[in-house]
Amino acid sequence: MKVSRTGRIVAAALGLLIAGRAAPVAAEPAGGPPAAPAAEPQAPTGDPVQWVRTLQLLQDRVAAGSRAAHESQPLLIARINADLLAAPPEIWGRRSNLRAAITFALSGGGPSVLRRLTAQDGLGEPEATLARGALAYVEGREAEARRLLQDVDTTDLPPTLAGAIGLTQASLAVPDQPIRAIALLDRVRVLLPGTLTEEGALRREIFTLGQIGDLKTFEALAIQYLRRFPHSIYAGNFRQRLAYQLTQFDIGHDAERFATLNRILDELGPESRRDLYLVVAQTAIQAGQTAAARRASEKALALCAPGSAEATRGQLYRAAAEIVSLATFQSGSRTLRSLDRAKLTARDLPLLETALSTAEAIGRGLAGRPGLPEADAAAKPARAAPDPADGPASLIPKAQATIDRIDLMLSKATP
Repeated sequence: MKVSRTGRIVAAALGLLIAGRAAPVAAEPAGGPPAAPAAEPQAPTGDPVQWVRTLQLLQDRVAAGSRAAHESQPLLIARINADLLAAPPEIWGRRSNLRAAITFALSGGGPSVLRRLTAQDGLGEPEATLARGALAYVEGREAEARRLLQDVDTTDLPPTLAGAIGLTQASLAVPDQPIRAIALLDRVRVLLPGTLTEEGALRREIFTLGQIGDLKTFEALAIQYLRRFPHSIYAGNFRQRLAYQLTQFDIGHDAERFATLNRILDELGPESRRDLYLVVAQTAIQAGQTAAARRASEKALALCAPGSAEATRGQLYRAAAEIVSLATFQSGSRTLRSLDRAKLTARDLPLLETALSTAEAIGRGLAGRPGLPEADAAAKPARAAPDPADGPASLIPKAQATIDRIDLMLSKATP
């Protein structure tokens, strides 16, 4: 019997899944080159339902942190797509196969199969509406997708299709109806626990909660994510976005808000906790949140080895926050001048230059002015003022506000 390409790649993917279950996933995805693709042993030809289910099993391994599954996913998608396009017309007479094709398109499979299916007559409902709506969504026609899908009741759909449609409905609702999006994502998480679909729904819900300012639920779900999906391939991106969202809550405003960050990060090991405190401090500086930057950098420095690159980064963020306060200007300025540039990343060097230039501008304003806390600050030779477009621009407005405040103080003190 002739074996289809999808049959072979399905078997290969299943082999990867079995191997993945036999060995635990590493705490952090290993670096280095991608894993070699699995061999393609012979296997019986399946059908769209089997192929899409195999894809979903592979994607669930991605949520568990399998880099091999992540690298294999595009090949499996390409093979399934090719065989779906080559499938005989009679295969689409089965509702389960139509639903599998819709799920496939919304799971990264792209629009090709749905374009062909929606050009046919007699699909029946609700599959015809779901297929047209899914096609509009994957092709970026959001207004049409919203019109077709927003009122679809997923209660009677199989869980995998209901989850895919629910994620799509939530994505379409987030800009204008975030509360509805949160309710939809809650349902998706309950439908498919432990899957990549749940992982994606949880990530989206957390940041939708950030959009509406619900810090309490945001904290609860962020902790849940870090407990349930600590090794997901997407966890790194999640942590970067988490740091940004926390600065939007102005976590440095008071100790109670900052305690939220501490409780979330307590779910991580020391190194991961240190790294995320550094990301929060860096993000806070770029957003002009100097109180949050100081608090987060102090927490990071407590976890850094002395003299390490991480410690240098922490000192940079703390010092950059200190120079915009008269009480800490001198210590921050001294720290900036003492930092070892070789230990800073390419992203941090422009921040150092901006902070040094700002410190010198403030120092020149304070030099020789009796009665001010930094009256004896020695101004170094002037640097060229940085172009805000070339550096961490968000530090500039905060520092400029401080300079303006100093100018006001000086004008009042001048006879």
